[in-house]
Amino acid sequence: MKRSTYLSLGLFLAVTLWMLSGAITSAPEAAFSKEESAAVPQAMKVRVLEVTAEEIDREIVIQGELEPLRQVEIKAQTASRVINLPVNRGDRVAAGSLLIQLAEEDRIAQLKRAEAEVSSQKHEVSAISELKKKGLQSETRAIAADAALATAEALLERARIELGYTDIKAPFDGVLEERYVELGSHVEQGDRVALLVDGAVLKAVGRVSQQSAGKLSLGQQIDVQLLDGSEARGRVTYIASLGDSGTHSFRVEAEVPNPEGLLNAGTSAEIRIAIGRETAHFLSPAVLSLDAKGEVGVKVVNDDSVVDFYPVTLVRTEANGIWVSGLPERARVIGLGQGFVSAGESVVPVPAS
Repeated sequence: MKRSTYLSLGLFLAVTLWMLSGAITSAPEAAFSKEESAAVPQAMKVRVLEVTAEEIDREIVIQGELEPLRQVEIKAQTASRVINLPVNRGDRVAAGSLLIQLAEEDRIAQLKRAEAEVSSQKHEVSAISELKKKGLQSETRAIAADAALATAEALLERARIELGYTDIKAPFDGVLEERYVELGSHVEQGDRVALLVDGAVLKAVGRVSQQSAGKLSLGQQIDVQLLDGSEARGRVTYIASLGDSGTHSFRVEAEVPNPEGLLNAGTSAEIRIAIGRETAHFLSPAVLSLDAKGEVGVKVVNDDSVVDFYPVTLVRTEANGIWVSGLPERARVIGLGQGFVSAGESVVPVPAS
């Protein structure tokens, strides 16, 4: 009985020691396994969008404005009183239309007096000419009569012009933008009375850099877009040969037809000038990033699932994205997650939905 008890105790002790030895030896193996898995990081998942290059117009984009092709500040050419205003501000008028009428006062009387003087001098010249033929009048007297007639005719012409100055008319088709007088106003010669603007054709005006100026030529087509979304087209009509000393930029003008008057002068405009064709990719600006040198570019995933960084050049901007050059013809651009990976890093690309 005693012997069996000792045997049972010995067996229990042996099994316990065996189990403890297994636990002790397995602990270092488990610790080593964890360290080994931590030393091999898992590749990060990134969302990629596959894009393909397209051929588009390369453009110069200018921030400018629309100006009237021509405008004139009309001034009174004689002194008088305003008696008629047949046109209101904002009205469209044709060339030769009456804008402002001044009182004639005694100008008609002066005209009639000048006409009578010319008639009298003509009779005088005719009579002297007949007497001269008969030898009864001297050459000197004939010359004096001719001079008097010429003076009378000049005064007559002046009287006609002075009377014509009382009708102030539009020099070209346009819009009466401003009127500086009212009924009863007294104006002196040289006083401004109205501002006439030609709105049928506008000028799109802006400035380009010295690098871009050499790529432009007269007659190039431009596209104009206003802040309200209105669009128009025109042609380059002027490129300055002398740049601004402060900005080193050059003024560019283009004529933009506006027959229906839908465009307003004085509004801001984005002017686009196509200067050639180029292969580019259309992307969201959100995918742009900077490398260690501060260069703007795009991160893509190559065929080996490794991140590559490509510097890009902006070709054209649009309302919903940008066109850039510098990428391979087909590229898997990293969208979501591009800020957490670097060039040369292995990743798991996941197609964007």
